Amino acid sequence: MVERVFDLDAMLAPIEGESPTGVDLREVTSGTTSLYTLRDLRTAASTAERNMVLEEDDGSVPEQWGDILDLAPRVLATESKDLRVACLLIEAAVRYEGFAAVRDGFDLLIGLIEQYWDGLYPPIEDTVEDKIIDLVHLNGAGGDGTLIAPLRKVPLTDGMSGAFGHWRFEQASELRKLNDEEKIAARIEAGAITYQTFEQAVLETPAAFYTNLAQTLKDARESFDRLDRLLTETCGAEAPPTSNIRNTLEQVADTVTYIMRTWNKGSLDSGDATEAGDGAEDAVGAGGDGTAGAVVAGGGTTSGGVSVAAAGAIQTREQAFSQLLKIAEFFRKTEPHSVIPHTLDELVRRGRLPLSNLLAELIPDEDARQNFYIRAGIMPPEDASSSEYE
Repeated sequence: MVERVFDLDAMLAPIEGESPTGVDLREVTSGTTSLYTLRDLRTAASTAERNMVLEEDDGSVPEQWGDILDLAPRVLATESKDLRVACLLIEAAVRYEGFAAVRDGFDLLIGLIEQYWDGLYPPIEDTVEDKIIDLVHLNGAGGDGTLIAPLRKVPLTDGMSGAFGHWRFEQASELRKLNDEEKIAARIEAGAITYQTFEQAVLETPAAFYTNLAQTLKDARESFDRLDRLLTETCGAEAPPTSNIRNTLEQVADTVTYIMRTWNKGSLDSGDATEAGDGAEDAVGAGGDGTAGAVVAGGGTTSGGVSVAAAGAIQTREQAFSQLLKIAEFFRKTEPHSVIPHTLDELVRRGRLPLSNLLAELIPDEDARQNFYIRAGIMPPEDASSSEYE
């Protein structure tokens, strides 16, 4: 396991005093509590990040996240065992420590739930959701949660050309598929990077970086699986949704595997990598030399001269989408005038959308969409970037 970035022992040790979980900082009426300081810091950090997006600066981390990273562990160790504080810590740490922080953050949540569930803050007032609402915010309900964008931004390259995350890989891959020079130029002008730029950053990155990244990501996914099982056992039918985090980690893992195979970077655990990378290959749509992957004997493929292991039974929705995209590519080559590939591409695109985004496309009229939510008994989505913290 890659070295810990959290002092879990300190944060999971009982707090001195009457209660091992400390006090509920929501009930403290004198002065400004640490919980509200953390909330204000997150609000400021979120605002700063939105401004950075407008200024096309996606590489900087607002200093308020660093303040949260400093304060939250002390609160958990000495003041209150609180799931909101733990979730804020995870949000902050992933921006500095990447998937090692994600792994440690999930392990922290596991420890808090296993050791302190009954006394863990916030308390249950009416339903279990009162206690786990901040876990819901991390994943999102009806849309992306507060952890999704940071996961997609964790650097997958460490070269002079830039530190590019998964979302940049997707952006470069989409740009590579375009044949319209004007559209390509417009996207680059708007800040998109080319596939060649991403490739150059990969080539500049040491192989050891990817071996370490793959192991840390594997550890993070295993920790998340344990957390998911624990939440199901503890909360039953009221367990929080987890699919957004799970799918995002899976997509990033596919991309890392694709990078390591295509550019011969680092060493892969063959047992874990047998079916990984398919989604990333479909996102690229062509091999490293610009040619599409070709089917070979035994069910494997080659992509730019790189051997890809044969896929087994479909086990995840992302693998199912991957198969649909392969079918679309077949019809695109064999029946260029057919509408089938375009229909399948659109089906997959919509299938990957959060429910709120899909409904916004299908029902453009806001009043009609709100009426649908009411009639279907679905809670209208909240802005995941602000959530209940602001």
